[in-house]
Amino acid sequence: MLFEKIIFATDFSGTSARALDYVRRLKDAGCRQVVLLHVIDQREVHVLLAEPAGFAVAEGEYEAELLAKMRKNAETKLDDVRRWLEETGLSVKAHLIDGIPATEIVRIADAEHVSLIVVGSHGRSNISQILLGSVSENVIRHAKQPVLVVRRIEKE
Repeated sequence: MLFEKIIFATDFSGTSARALDYVRRLKDAGCRQVVLLHVIDQREVHVLLAEPAGFAVAEGEYEAELLAKMRKNAETKLDDVRRWLEETGLSVKAHLIDGIPATEIVRIADAEHVSLIVVGSHGRSNISQILLGSVSENVIRHAKQPVLVVRRIEKE
């Protein structure tokens, strides 16, 4: 089968939910295994950690608490997606890692020997996208595998 093992990278957005529906449909095309991936973006973490912790909090405590909350939230959401995929009959291997999303998506796709990468695209054109580039664009540029990019629906 051409797409027996795929990677689905999610940021838990509405666009990722649309991409998840495509993953479900790929089951009918022979997909049996899904490598489920969420990357906690190091760049966003550094921005959040730049906020002042306040006088009552010991140094380092605020950062550790914030990271723990982010990780716990991501674990819960990742587990929900994993269960949903398993209920559709797919075998799932989940990864929750810290890093730069596009870099980690390509790295895990190679390490797991997947035949297709599925990602959502927000289609934003804000300053961070201009400076950092979009995740989906960077994945397309660097991936060895075909990439299915699911675009967000524009609001009318």
